[in-house]
Parts: sequence; C-alpha cells; structure tokens
Amino acid sequence: MAEDQIWVDPDMKRAIARAQEIVVEYGLATDRSKLTPVQARERSELDRKWWNEVRPEVAKIVDTTVPGPTGDIPVRLLYPSENENLPVIVYLHGGGWVVGSLETHAAGMHLLALESGCVVAAVDYSLAPENKFPAAVEETVAVVDFITRSGADWSVDPTRIALSGDSAGGNLAAGAEVALRQRGTSPVKALGLIYGVFGDDFETDSYRIFGGGNWFLSSADMKNYFGHYLNGPADYDDPRAVPMKADVTGFPPCFLHSAGVDVLRDDTRRFYEKLKDAGVEVHHTEHAGIIHGCMTQIRMVGKARQLIGGLGKQLAGALGGM
Repeated sequence: MAEDQIWVDPDMKRAIARAQEIVVEYGLATDRSKLTPVQARERSELDRKWWNEVRPEVAKIVDTTVPGPTGDIPVRLLYPSENENLPVIVYLHGGGWVVGSLETHAAGMHLLALESGCVVAAVDYSLAPENKFPAAVEETVAVVDFITRSGADWSVDPTRIALSGDSAGGNLAAGAEVALRQRGTSPVKALGLIYGVFGDDFETDSYRIFGGGNWFLSSADMKNYFGHYLNGPADYDDPRAVPMKADVTGFPPCFLHSAGVDVLRDDTRRFYEKLKDAGVEVHHTEHAGIIHGCMTQIRMVGKARQLIGGLGKQLAGALGGM
C-alpha cells in the first residue's frame, strides 16, 4: 500500500500536525531510535506535556506505593466517584518498556476511570534497560497480589480486578496474566489491551506498510525497544515477554483495540485469532485511520476518546461495574 493510499482520520491528521509543531517548539529529536534511554524519556515527557494539560476531572487522586520484589512500586489511584467497593483496573502505560510515565498517559487514564466507573490503579513500573525483563511483569503481579490481599485499603473490590494497558503496557498486562497463571490461578476477571505488543515478528504486513517512520512508531523503534527490554535471545521464547507464545487457554474475557495505521496492527489481529482458537471470550475492535499512541492524544482525537470509552464500558460490563 502506497503512502497516499493510507486513510487517516481528519482529527488524527490535525493531531499529527500538532505533534510536529511540538517537535519544533521544543527542539525535539526526530529519530527516537538513536536516543539513549535517558534522552528518550526526557523527550517523551516534553512530547506529551501539551496533550495532558487538559485532562478529564476525576473525583479523587491518591499517590501510594505497593511493596515489590526489589522495592516500593509507585501506584496512582484514579477514583471516578466517591463510591466504595468499586472494581479496579490495573493499568500499565505504554512507551516501549523504556519511556513513559503516569504523566505522559494521564489524560487517557483519567478518561478510562470515568468511562468505566472503575478505580484505575496506574502502575509506575520500573523501566528498561536499567530494569530488564521480567522486572515490570513481576511488579505488575505484585500490584495484583496486593489488591487481592488489601484492596479494601483502597476502597476497591479485590474480587473485581482487570488488567489493562497500551502498547508495551498491553504486553505487560498480558504477560502478567501469563505469569499469574503459571504460578497457579489468576484473580483477574478481564483484560483490556490497546494496540499491544504481542509478537516478535517484524515482517508482518503492518510492519512492512507502516514501519518506515511516518506513523509515530517505526520498525526501528520496536527493535530498539526490544533490545533494551530483553536480556538476550532466550527471552524471545518466554511467553511472559512474548504473549503470542503463551498457552492462553483459560484466559479471562479479553477486549482488544487496535489502531488501523500502526506497525502493531497485525500483532492484535494475530493475538485475537490465538485467543479465539483457544476458546477464550475475545472481542476485537480495529479503529480505522488512527495511529499508534493516540490514546495519549484525546485532547484532539475523537476516535481515541471513543476507543477509551468503548473499552471502559467493556471492562465495566466484565467486572459488574457501572
């Protein structure tokens, strides 16, 4: 497919233009794959600052910590209301396991709390390469374990837990579910995965069509991120790192959302087929005309708001919320 044959949503076009203006305004590097992790994080925070200056207002925000395998794990609790005993969505932000934070994804996570009627427990997990696989997966499991033991301390229902995330965060959500099941039974009742990293095949149609660097996330970016995150070739065979290689039999209901203009589009298509073939209740919505990372751009992109709203209602239904 030629570049001029790719349909892009009008809101998305305007957001891409605004993102290019932000690059100029802040003097940001245009090739992220050549940055050091520290430089990439600094760029990410500046790149996403404007998008999060306007964010939906939740009822309450609480910053807390959870004991983890190597230290305390920061968690931000976003309450949609003052109601008690709400379901909880453990959310992992995107950023290639290397960049991103609770601030870069704030607006989208606020909207998810409001649309779902659930408390969003946003995990500020340890980033690679300083903390390589499986550090972030193990921290996610630790947060789930804390909720099952002490969810009442947060005024959430410890029997109604979902795992959710976007991009690398979607990978971590799926990987944590794999880890929980490897250990025994999982308390997670649903998965909500937004344009996640599920495979390690860089030769899919979507990588070939969209991987050149014109659509925010490139093939070079993804190879660079995997290189920072994984310890070596053996990790590509670990289903906690590459969920396409997992036995997904018995997974809870899964709600997958993909972007139509995204190198990772086919990761979601393939993961959907894998889950369906395993007999898992799975729903996949592909959002035409939007690019990777758009859940951080709800300030301008109506389809991104629709994506989060749709996922919020799906998770609420699975958790008995709203």
